[in-house]
Amino acid sequence: MKLSIRYISARETLELRQNVLRPSKPQSSCIWKGDNSKSTMHIGAFVDSKCIGILSLFETNTDELPETKHYQLRGMAVDLDYRGKGIGKQLVNFSEHELKTLEIPVLWCNARISAKDFYSKLGFKVISKEFMIPDVGPHYKMSKSLT
Repeated sequence: MKLSIRYISARETLELRQNVLRPSKPQSSCIWKGDNSKSTMHIGAFVDSKCIGILSLFETNTDELPETKHYQLRGMAVDLDYRGKGIGKQLVNFSEHELKTLEIPVLWCNARISAKDFYSKLGFKVISKEFMIPDVGPHYKMSKSLT
């Protein structure tokens, strides 16, 4: 399987966001505040011309971290047929590299409970107590230093 990773538009994230993250919700629930901000980055993983993985990076701070500028990883999704093949890891690694070139010190996310081990294996640390995101489920805030 030859995988390529590249920047994509917010619109190109919608199908996977809906299919993987919010399958019982309308696609409009997958359009998020900040999707079209200049500082937001959307990244896709492709096999041939098919987008099989996505994530978005938003310039957003969280109260749990003292740094003045950091990015939030949101909306990470991998097509169910391609899970377990390291695609998520490659998307995160690509993102970290891009943020390091911009001298961003920290990447953080709201990790679903089911994704906690995935992020932990990539070096993320839990920085909050478990909390609930309505209509989505229980999460932890997790972060990783990029310096």
